Amino acid sequence: MAELSTKRILGTREEVLVGLRKQHGGLMKKINTERKKLDTFKEDIRTISGKAQGALQRKFQELREKKDALKATYQRCATSKVFTKAERKDFYWMQEELDEVAADTFGPAFNMSEEDLAEMARQAAEERHRQGFDFYDQFTPPVPEAEQKSIREVYKRLAAKFHPDKASGNAPLEQRFHTIMQRINTSYQRGDIADLLAIESEYTEMADILAQADSPLVDVVEREIERLRNEIELCSLQLERLKTERKQLERSHDGKMIKDYKKAEKHGVDPIQEMTSDLDRAITGMQQQIDLFERLLSGKITKDQFIEESNKLMPMDMDDGFDGGFDGGFDGDFSPFADAGEVTDMGEVTPEQLMEILAMLETQAGPPRNRQSRRSSAPKRGSRR
Repeated sequence: MAELSTKRILGTREEVLVGLRKQHGGLMKKINTERKKLDTFKEDIRTISGKAQGALQRKFQELREKKDALKATYQRCATSKVFTKAERKDFYWMQEELDEVAADTFGPAFNMSEEDLAEMARQAAEERHRQGFDFYDQFTPPVPEAEQKSIREVYKRLAAKFHPDKASGNAPLEQRFHTIMQRINTSYQRGDIADLLAIESEYTEMADILAQADSPLVDVVEREIERLRNEIELCSLQLERLKTERKQLERSHDGKMIKDYKKAEKHGVDPIQEMTSDLDRAITGMQQQIDLFERLLSGKITKDQFIEESNKLMPMDMDDGFDGGFDGGFDGDFSPFADAGEVTDMGEVTPEQLMEILAMLETQAGPPRNRQSRRSSAPKRGSRR
C-alpha cells in the first residue's frame, strides 16, 4: 500500500516536472529570441554609425583641404600686384580669420593635422578602454543584489568544474576548459544567468546525475523541481531586463536615429547623403571662391567683374570697392562654413559612438554657436593685425 502511494506521488510530481521542463525550455527560447533582437539592433547601430562616421570623416577631410586651398589662394592674393597695398594687407587678415571661423564652427581640432588628430584619438580610445567604457551600459538595467548572489553561485560552481587548472597536464582538455571558461566569464560579466545555467546543463555529465542514485527517487524529483522553479524565476527576471534594455535603446536618441534611417531608406532617400549635404554645399562654396579669385589673378576677369560675381556668391562688404579694402573681411554672417553649421553638433548625427576623431570634434565644438555679426566685431582697416 505504501509502495502504491509512493508511485502515485511520484507520478504526480513527474507530471509537475514535465510541465516545468516545458516552461523552462520555452523561457530559454524567449530569452534567446530577445537577446538576438537586442544584438541585431546594436549591430544596426554599429553598422549605420560606421557608414555615417566614414562619410563625415571624408567630408571633413575634404573641407579641411578646401580651407587650406582657400588660405593658399588668399596668400597668393596677399602678394599679388593685382591688388593695392591696403587690399593685400586685408588678405593676410583673412587667412587668420579663416582659421578662426573654422575653429569657432567645428572646434580647435578642425585646424589640427591628421597626425595630431590620430594621436588624440588614440589617447582617447586608450582612456575609454582603461575605464572599461561601454556605450550600451547606460541602457542595461541593474541586476538586484539577490540575483547577483544567485549568478555568483552558479559562476562559482562552473569555475570550480571548468577552470583550466583542473585539466593541468592534459593539453587538449585544458584547451577545452579554457574555451568553456571564456564563455563562462563573458556570461558572468554580462550578468547572463540564462547562459550560465545553459552551460551548466550542457556540460552536466551522466555521472553527476547518477551520483544521486543513493537518494530516494522522490527526493531526486523534488530537487529537480526546486531547481527548475528557481531557474525559471531567475530567467524570467532576466527576460524582463532584456526587454527593458531593448526598449530603452530603441527610445534613445541613437535608437530613434536608426528607425528614421530605415524609414528614409524605404522612401528612397539616402540618409547619409542628406546628412552630409550641408558639408557638400560648404565645400562647393569654398571651391567657387577659389575659382573666382584664380580667374582674377590670372587676368580672366577684371576687378569690377570680380566684385559683381562675388556679390552673387558671398555677401562680402565691398561697398567701397577694392580701393577701400575688404571692409570687415567676412562681414555680416558670412562664413565659408556657414552651410556646414547644422552638422557641427555631432551628437545629432552619430549613433552610439563617433569614431575617435569625430568624437573629439563633438567634445570641443558642441552645438553650433550663434556668432555675432562680423561687421561689429571685425577690426577695421588700419587696426588689423
